[in-house]
Amino acid sequence: MENANYFDTLTISAGETNEGFYEKALAKGINLRNIGSSRLGITLDETTTAEDIQILWEVFSKNNELPSLEKLDSDFATGKKNSAIPQNLVRNSDFLTHPVFHQHQSETAMLRYLRYLQDKDIALDKSMIPLGSCTMKLNATSEMVPVSWPEFSNIHPFAPVNQTEGYVELISDLENYLKKITGFDAVSMQPNSGAQGEYAGLLAIHNYHKSRGEGQGMSA
Repeated sequence: MENANYFDTLTISAGETNEGFYEKALAKGINLRNIGSSRLGITLDETTTAEDIQILWEVFSKNNELPSLEKLDSDFATGKKNSAIPQNLVRNSDFLTHPVFHQHQSETAMLRYLRYLQDKDIALDKSMIPLGSCTMKLNATSEMVPVSWPEFSNIHPFAPVNQTEGYVELISDLENYLKKITGFDAVSMQPNSGAQGEYAGLLAIHNYHKSRGEGQGMSA
């Protein structure tokens, strides 16, 4: 392992066995980052489970001698093993010191406080919805349900192309449907942000006029 200090991302020098580890992990449903030069990257987050860790141990273990995760947790909790975070970066000051973290002692009080915060937001049933809230204005609740299905929502942004063929087909089909309906020459599903989408639209309009030789001095 190359990292002396680390938090959630590791770089491993696998040498000549790099490809073997990569393929072994892939067969177990885990994508490692193939950095090149016989190096692999592993990134963990709050969605990583103990089962995921166990599978990673199996991938890199040569003789199936796997450590006990329960013992590792216990060793870290009791100080028998030290964190990989440098001592000068370890937090020693108090946290959650704001009064709001201590004044709501009952479930009812907490719910009332959350409702108080909720009422500060602009909502569809209270006022006009401003720019940048397209999902609130245009997407029905029923449309949001399938978006949360794991078949759609759990793909990693950097997943290999051969694992995203279904997404590409869906996007391509939708683009073609919209082209036929609107008569446009092309339709893009990017960017997803409303503000960036407006900028992309302005660029399209700008380049359209530019292609026709129409500059800023054109008459309306």
